[in-house]
Amino acid sequence: MNRVTLEALSGYFPDGKFARRVQPLPEHGCIYVRNAKAASSTILLWLHRAHTGDHDFDPGNVYREHRLPTVADVGMSTVVRMLAGEAFRFSFVRDPIRRCESTYLDRIADTSRKHAWRGRVQAALGLPVDPSHVPTFDQFVDALEAQEPLELDPHWRPQHLNLMHGLIDLDYVGRLETFAADLERVRELTGMPQVPLKVRNARTTVPDSLFNGRPDLLRRVRDVYARDFELYGY
Repeated sequence: MNRVTLEALSGYFPDGKFARRVQPLPEHGCIYVRNAKAASSTILLWLHRAHTGDHDFDPGNVYREHRLPTVADVGMSTVVRMLAGEAFRFSFVRDPIRRCESTYLDRIADTSRKHAWRGRVQAALGLPVDPSHVPTFDQFVDALEAQEPLELDPHWRPQHLNLMHGLIDLDYVGRLETFAADLERVRELTGMPQVPLKVRNARTTVPDSLFNGRPDLLRRVRDVYARDFELYGY
């Protein structure tokens, strides 16, 4: 009996948004399992260019404006079969420590945009929800520890849960640290056409580490993401 079922897949996403976490491309025989904060917008843009042939496509919000097939377009039963092995399944991961820092800086600390994610951190800690107030990095780490891993937002939940480890046997897991070479390997394995690669949402400057002088926080975050370190060799 096939262990990959819609019920089993949905179990990794208690928020009910499983369909938003995968990008099926049946015409190319592959399916991308999204991993937030691991170049997902860059990969989605790359897939769109390869799928449509529109090499100049570069929208403001690739998640909302792309013309890739949705799970609804493809059909849930087909997507389940693709994830069960009828398609080439791939994703990307990154150093859990760098991903944690990036998530905090982009989704919590960046005051240039209003972020509902701040409220999620506050709610997890039993604090008054005020998205205009920026939780400290210490509070963010507190929130990571306060919730069950599956309940964490996909932007900061352990990556092996985003990739549905234990249920989905991915054919290829690339790394952000070797992104260009690994994406080229995906292209070779899938037979996708060569298209211009544009990296999106990458920081142009690297701030000092949020863990500088805080070995206590580093130890706690390593504990939260211990399984990612073990599985992906970081």
